[in-house]
Amino acid sequence: MDKGHLSVPSGKGPFPGVVVLHDAFGMTGDVARQCAHLAENGYLAYAPALYAGGNPRCVKQVFQGALKGTGPVFDRIVAARDVLAHRSDCTGRVAVAGFCLGGQFALIAGGQGLFDAAAVNYGLIPKDLPAVLTAPCPVVGSFGSKDKIVPISDVTRYKQSLESTSTPHDIKIYDAPHGFLQSHGQPYKSLIRVTGMHHVPTAATDAWTRILTFLETHLNQPS
Repeated sequence: MDKGHLSVPSGKGPFPGVVVLHDAFGMTGDVARQCAHLAENGYLAYAPALYAGGNPRCVKQVFQGALKGTGPVFDRIVAARDVLAHRSDCTGRVAVAGFCLGGQFALIAGGQGLFDAAAVNYGLIPKDLPAVLTAPCPVVGSFGSKDKIVPISDVTRYKQSLESTSTPHDIKIYDAPHGFLQSHGQPYKSLIRVTGMHHVPTAATDAWTRILTFLETHLNQPS
């Protein structure tokens, strides 16, 4: 186990697992809250430290991996999946949930058959989707109409690609900006407000309801 964060549900289990992929800010308190929320709802939640100690070179590799869909960051994501799947209190079925930068990783990893379901939250949509969605798992996606980073036209393109492969999906666009599901403390809170991002409680609550319903449908099946 690396320097990631693990949240375990109460009870005997076994439980389905969820790999939680952080945004560009890294392992913040918000990541721990996301994991805790998933655990409260019956999921083993593990957030790997994608920046591997914050090494600047590693950070650069992570962003390059987001563009290429390959590299050490995806090795860490696969390792995180294996950490959960091989636990005695895990059913063996594991989803991925990502936010912002992590949402892009979740989209790519979920599109390559690495997980049983994916929760993609305002992740950037790759230009060449057919090359990314080679073996797409079921997807629940949440995006914002006021997002200045992810164009709605790209979200539409993503939805159409999922439809073309008959992939089960639930894509919803909220009246909200980028980052609306997250509730960062200082110093991140001030920084994201300058960029027009902020937490939207009503949209976040609805999105989490959809995510949990979707995970229950697609993870509570035989391994």
